[in-house]
Amino acid sequence: MQCTYTIIGSNKNNMLNNKTIRIGLFMTISLGWSLIWFGQSYLFKKFFSNTPSLIAILFGLIPTIGLLIGAFIIKRKLPEREMSIIGKNSKMALLVVSVPIVCLTIFGVNNSFNVQPNLFGLLISIFTVIYAFFEEIGWRGYLQEEFKGKNQKWFGYVFVGIIWYLWHWYFLRTGGNPKLIMLPILIAASIGIGEVAEITKSILICGAVHSLANMIIIYPIIANNISLTEKLIVLVFCIIIWVIAIRKIEKNKKKTAANTV
Repeated sequence: MQCTYTIIGSNKNNMLNNKTIRIGLFMTISLGWSLIWFGQSYLFKKFFSNTPSLIAILFGLIPTIGLLIGAFIIKRKLPEREMSIIGKNSKMALLVVSVPIVCLTIFGVNNSFNVQPNLFGLLISIFTVIYAFFEEIGWRGYLQEEFKGKNQKWFGYVFVGIIWYLWHWYFLRTGGNPKLIMLPILIAASIGIGEVAEITKSILICGAVHSLANMIIIYPIIANNISLTEKLIVLVFCIIIWVIAIRKIEKNKKKTAANTV
């Protein structure tokens, strides 16, 4: 019995050493799980109808579980792993992630939950960053890691963008609107965040960058309750601080590389 178990275990390990199989398994887990939640909106409504309003927001994290499971199962089989939660510079990572949270806390977000706007701005911005961070564990934390080298990098960005689009299952949601406009948008976002990941190696920083679009455009709970002026201030302030932080990380990275030569 022991011999049989060893052979089976060895075969599984060999299978996960194959890049195509790893990516296929990740897609099966992540897309399959998100199909249940994005494609079947009644499941959300079932939970929401019996859940206190603010707590119900936490159920928005459910679709990311498939990404987390897929990434954690498969990532350890990668021959090289460069991405980490904090990345190359912990201080810069914390600075990057704090900027949108501080902005929404200062401006405040009006809401129907009878929560003081500044407090709600703090809570909803933290939630949005966490949600984006969980997504980024799958996209940049694992899937982008499969595409190393100059010859694969740009293909990897496009591939991640396409899978990112499929993960949302727009064409199976209520109303049947496929939102095809989101495909080029997510590919472009994948390129941008992918480059940030290449420089910083930080999933947390990628999550912060990802969360900004959710805050000012995608999530109506925020986007519909802050003014256009506030959105522009948040956008400009984040970009300025982030560019400074990412350039500092890049400069330190080059300096470290030069010292090791």
